[in-house]
Amino acid sequence: MHPEHERREAAAAWRGRQAARTETVIDAGLEYRPGDPVRVRVVRRERRTSVTDDGAAISEAGRPLRWREAADRLERELDVNFSQRGVVALPVVAAGPGVEAIVQRIAAASLAFYQELLELDVE
Repeated sequence: MHPEHERREAAAAWRGRQAARTETVIDAGLEYRPGDPVRVRVVRRERRTSVTDDGAAISEAGRPLRWREAADRLERELDVNFSQRGVVALPVVAAGPGVEAIVQRIAAASLAFYQELLELDVE
């Protein structure tokens, strides 16, 4: 196959995958502070869906020295995932809770993380 034809096919396939991706930002009905809503993003790809706070809690509260300890504890207690940057996220799987339940879990975890970070900052 000609390299230019391969490039066009690859570009078309990439555009198709991008078209299959949707993102929705949801106000979870919680607030970090009055007037500052907890929002989570739902990303749907071909066969995968994930929910994330996009690092909002750590962006809002900062990174006190022991932030990772708080994240590790909340990860275990609330059954969520924290990235190395402090992003709270979970995939949505067919055998598990639905998207709405995961949205609420991520929002609650993000708020709890925010509150923990504020307490750490004061110590």
